[in-house]
Amino acid sequence: MTKDITHRIDYYTRKVAEKASIHPAKKPPRSYTYRQGRLMTYKKLMHQEIERDMEKT
Repeated sequence: MTKDITHRIDYYTRKVAEKASIHPAKKPPRSYTYRQGRLMTYKKLMHQEIERDMEKT
């Protein structure tokens, strides 16, 4: 089952907001170590999906 694009955008913006909420002077949690790379990959795939949807219409 695939999620529609609005759910994907909501997830992405929520995760970016979580990452941005950590004060720069504080050390982020270990789980955030590779978050930036994962978010950028997710964003790239999300944009590709949006482009595919736009080509269909």
